[in-house]
Amino acid sequence: MSKHETNLTPMIGNLADGLTTASQSAWQAFDAAKAGRTNEAIGTLLPVMDQLETHAALCKTILALHRIGKGGTR
Repeated sequence: MSKHETNLTPMIGNLADGLTTASQSAWQAFDAAKAGRTNEAIGTLLPVMDQLETHAALCKTILALHRIGKGGTR
């Protein structure tokens, strides 16, 4: 494993943790919605939008760094 690949590992771990948290929140929203607590469900989802935007940017960064480390090839 190259030094470059090693440096991506914590970023990928952070992405996985963040997506797990977002998924857990989505399930909490689902449970609230099933119980008829629509406002709670929507309130639970609002922070998920920000989380997903942040994690999408992190994913794009990881992929870009990987491509740069490979000389720009895919």
